[in-house]
Amino acid sequence: MLLAAADDYLLELARTDLEAHWRELHPDGEVTTYDSRPVPLHLTRELSSPSLFAPARLLVVRDAGGWVEKKPDKKKKGGDAAELAGELAKVRLADATLVLVAEVDGPPEGPLVEVVRRIGEVRYTPLPEAPKPWDVVRMTTAQRAVLESLVKRVAPDLVANREVMDALCEAYGFKPRELVQAAQRAALTGTPTAELVRQQAGITESTGRDLEEALLARKAGQLASTLGRLAAGGVLVGWRGEAVEPRDQGGFLVRLVGRLLRQAVAMRGAARQAGMENELKPGRCADPSWYPRVFKPTLLPRLQDAIAGAPDSGLTGLTPWQLQRVFRLAAPYSSAELLSALDGLARAEIDREGRSELALAALSRVLLTLVQPPAARRRAAAD
Repeated sequence: MLLAAADDYLLELARTDLEAHWRELHPDGEVTTYDSRPVPLHLTRELSSPSLFAPARLLVVRDAGGWVEKKPDKKKKGGDAAELAGELAKVRLADATLVLVAEVDGPPEGPLVEVVRRIGEVRYTPLPEAPKPWDVVRMTTAQRAVLESLVKRVAPDLVANREVMDALCEAYGFKPRELVQAAQRAALTGTPTAELVRQQAGITESTGRDLEEALLARKAGQLASTLGRLAAGGVLVGWRGEAVEPRDQGGFLVRLVGRLLRQAVAMRGAARQAGMENELKPGRCADPSWYPRVFKPTLLPRLQDAIAGAPDSGLTGLTPWQLQRVFRLAAPYSSAELLSALDGLARAEIDREGRSELALAALSRVLLTLVQPPAARRRAAAD
């Protein structure tokens, strides 16, 4: 049998499950494990030689990847896959089962795979497809389903706690081993919560992209969470991966937010000039296929014509991908809301504040006012 998977943790689980099942069926059996690839002739001799002590044997080669690679390296220790394939094709198994374990980037191929498929079984576990660059989600439904199935093995109660699962997926992404280990740690506390997961993950960094995503989603909670991490002493990471000094955080964020808001105002103007103001709807932009199916072939050419007529708009020179980001940012807000926020930034003079806690507090007031629903803003003004 060949066990192949594209992730080492998924492969490890498949191997341990198979070994456990084999031991149940053969309680008096013997398991021999090879941590590296043995010489093909030695392996086939073991397979064809009956044991003097056990009625059944399981031989497991844990590193068979080099035998099923698309372009195997014949110089690697363990011999040639073609040689092993030839030996296996003619060997008669004596009370033995062979399991080859291989971590692969894609479906296993080659002469050895064909022989195993003919005389035994090939089990390949691919990874679920990752989100496309234009998708608005960090993780696909299929990826989450895989992670939930893994968590269910070690902490079944956590799967039903959506907030905790959301926090695990947000903190670790599609990293099965790390996420399952985090789930185990959270379960051991007895009272796992989303905040506990974030604390254990050490989420103390924020980026400009985090702030942009919160504005794009127009979610006060997401925005407050990003700003709160910074206010609690978290690190602000710049565009080149460098840590922004606390005294410079205000200026960095004001420049970032100011640019985003000005571009959003300009985008609304360009959309109006192109006669497609009705396309500025968050619901339309949120569709996963919106960028390749609608924006790029239909909206982009008309927008580019409008942008070409306003070279000082701040949109000139942006790539199609950057333009669709600006379009999606402009969709949830009116021009009046965006201009009011820009005015609030200018009045607050946040970039002149050297104390990061005061700069963040002033920025929070401006941005939380922007993202709250219009009805709530009108009630606050009346009060």
